[in-house]
Amino acid sequence: MEELIKLLMQIEADSSITKEEYLDNNNELVDKASCLACGELIDNNGGCNWRAHKTLDDAGFYVFAGEKDSFGWLSGCIRTKKGIVVYG
Repeated sequence: MEELIKLLMQIEADSSITKEEYLDNNNELVDKASCLACGELIDNNGGCNWRAHKTLDDAGFYVFAGEKDSFGWLSGCIRTKKGIVVYG
């Protein structure tokens, strides 16, 4: 989780990443954060790891559903000061 938080902080500090609604996964930092988020924020059963969501929220990064259906979340989003990182 610490590595994910550090990456999200790097994204916010990186002047080459422009502020957008959704951040482009073609950026190496954004892609890495998205991949790490899958491992940290999704539990072994494919559900949400709510404890990890709370940890990110406490660090200043709000986590919310991107798309969902009757079974649950299809994608997740992490709000940063630069924009939203999508994972899942």
